Amino acid sequence: MARRTGATHQGSWKSLVFTSILRTLGLCAVISMLALPLKSYAVDQLGLDSVANFAVYANGALTVNGSSTTVNGDVGLGPNGTQNFSTGFNINGTYLVDDTANNNNLYSGGNFTGVVQNIDSVGALVSSVSAYAASLMPTKTYTRLTGYDTITGNGGDNIINVGSISYDGLHSLTLTGGVNDVFVFNVANYAAFYKANSTPIVLSGGVTANHVLFNLESTSGNALSVATNITLVGTFIAPSASMSLLLSDEIYGGLFAGNNLALNSGTITADVFAVPEPSSFALVGITCLFGLGVWSRRRQRR
Repeated sequence: MARRTGATHQGSWKSLVFTSILRTLGLCAVISMLALPLKSYAVDQLGLDSVANFAVYANGALTVNGSSTTVNGDVGLGPNGTQNFSTGFNINGTYLVDDTANNNNLYSGGNFTGVVQNIDSVGALVSSVSAYAASLMPTKTYTRLTGYDTITGNGGDNIINVGSISYDGLHSLTLTGGVNDVFVFNVANYAAFYKANSTPIVLSGGVTANHVLFNLESTSGNALSVATNITLVGTFIAPSASMSLLLSDEIYGGLFAGNNLALNSGTITADVFAVPEPSSFALVGITCLFGLGVWSRRRQRR
């Protein structure tokens, strides 16, 4: 009888342990489901992490005029691209040239040499990101952004569809929110910043440059035009069009052109668009540890 009682007690204890573990895992699952909406899942496929080192990329002609041009980050010349660099152009990074591009002049008097390799995956990724961004349900829609415009974030994904963006320096676009706000602009036509000595995009409240993406959907001409001595923040992608910057501009983000890209002095610093880390998973982990702690205390009392 004693043996049967011991065996029964042991079996009962194992059953309680198994049940407690299942309850803890179930609690974790429930909290996970509740926490998931805190994460910006709609933009998961928009991350450009694999090209985060790039500041400049062009699939067509990459032209740099002005010896004071500096790129802090990698520069890419895509398939069948051509280059036209002025003397003194500096790259604080790597100059990557696709093996099908015109690579006869990898060194142009600057402080860099070119590395020849297949980089057609960069253009393919940018095109994929652009198509996915365009497919997202907009949270706001504008015909044109051109005045004193303020867009307040919702704490997560802010998908803005707009026909065109045009700022003359007297007006500006303010993006206000927190560190988890992501702003994705699907621009049907073009973005133009044409007043010298201005800062047309202002970030407020904790919004960071690498959480701002301008998806320029134009298929011809210059999808991005920037005048002299303008400071811009954000990553600009134009998979089917060109970009043109004038003198002494400063860009904090990234420029990815599916066609031609022209730089005329200035500084471009890589801070490429990235999706925020899911803070909800930290909450799930804490909950699991808490649940296991409760189970452990119950076991000790028994």
